[in-house]
Amino acid sequence: MNTFFGWRMVAIAIAIDFFAVGFAFQTYPVIQLHLEEELNLSRFVTTLTIPIFMMCSAIFFPIVGRFLDQYSVKKIIVWGAFIYSLSLMTLYLTINYLTFIIIYGLPIALGATLMGNLATSKLVSSWFEKQAGRALGFAAVGVSFAGFIFPNLTQYFLMDVLLLEWREVYLVFGLFLLVIITPLIFLLVIDKPSDVGQEIDGGIQAEGSKEDENSGIEWEIKDLLRNRNFWILTAVFALQFSSMMAILAHLTFYASERGWADQAAFIFGMYAIPAMLSKVVFGWLVEKKLDPRMAVSISLGLQAIGLILITTTQSPTQLALVIALFGFGGGAGLPMSNIMFRNTFTPKSFGTSRGLSQPFIFLFQAIGTPVVALIFQHYGNYDRAFLMLTVMVILAMLIIWLMKKPQDLASNS
Repeated sequence: MNTFFGWRMVAIAIAIDFFAVGFAFQTYPVIQLHLEEELNLSRFVTTLTIPIFMMCSAIFFPIVGRFLDQYSVKKIIVWGAFIYSLSLMTLYLTINYLTFIIIYGLPIALGATLMGNLATSKLVSSWFEKQAGRALGFAAVGVSFAGFIFPNLTQYFLMDVLLLEWREVYLVFGLFLLVIITPLIFLLVIDKPSDVGQEIDGGIQAEGSKEDENSGIEWEIKDLLRNRNFWILTAVFALQFSSMMAILAHLTFYASERGWADQAAFIFGMYAIPAMLSKVVFGWLVEKKLDPRMAVSISLGLQAIGLILITTTQSPTQLALVIALFGFGGGAGLPMSNIMFRNTFTPKSFGTSRGLSQPFIFLFQAIGTPVVALIFQHYGNYDRAFLMLTVMVILAMLIIWLMKKPQDLASNS
């Protein structure tokens, strides 16, 4: 009997997400400290990089999502990795912030979108139905694992030990992605079970049988835009992700303001391991028929508690522990969003529905980070900004219960 390749695809998805998120997103909070000093940038301008990156990604997401529902996921990921690698290497040639942000916002955003979590979630969705919650939870672990590894790798090894400056860090990342990761993606990724004579959730496809691949109805964009649940899910995860991104974008600055600059990378990385665990835990809970609205509410509640406690910390260790709690709550957001969109709008239209939601989610995310910077510059501290983020998360906890006839995401029917 052939070995089921579905869990192998989950492992590959973890690795792809790890590098896709790590190179551009998780490394930047360390890079921005050096960028601000070298280029003499304001705090507001420095923290604009990731929001601009995400705003540009938002333009690509609906198109990429539609492509993922219609074409080979493997080819899309390979092209994304190729574009991403060349773009990272091009950062080595930047001489000012304008050229830096153009590269970050266009080719890097395009490559990361083609290669990122939307594509890997579509890949995993093509292999699982009964264990989709668990599989998508595991698949999203790479995103959080990157948050632990890349800040520490960048600061303490590449910069402190190897004495690389930030341009050289991006050059190394680009070369590694081009020479090693991209060929491995081409060799190892399998689009769907039928390509190797298997069926969803395992088993061998009988000769002449037709696989129920990407089951469900095909949603048109105009119908999604008129759907109540689409907008509720979009609003909830826009609020959650906006809060998450704003904290991560400002965390190293906040630690530095408190006099803990030397521990900033460690503190930043402390959200990652709990976030990894939460992805698996919440995916498993939903698969075991916990009301998905309750799962989202619990994760948001933990995130809100973390936000409230941040400004009460009195040491780097206390802040690291609070960030770990914050990470456990916020880390569930990615798999829960994928699970809920997949099951509410069917696996067949997962790419389209999830991709269409991203411009609205990213728009809110992009606004949150610079608003926090402006509040900091006006008041000279982060207290009011973090209170605003807490209110946003609590609002999301209420909105999720407005879902009309929510899907039982654990159901296999």
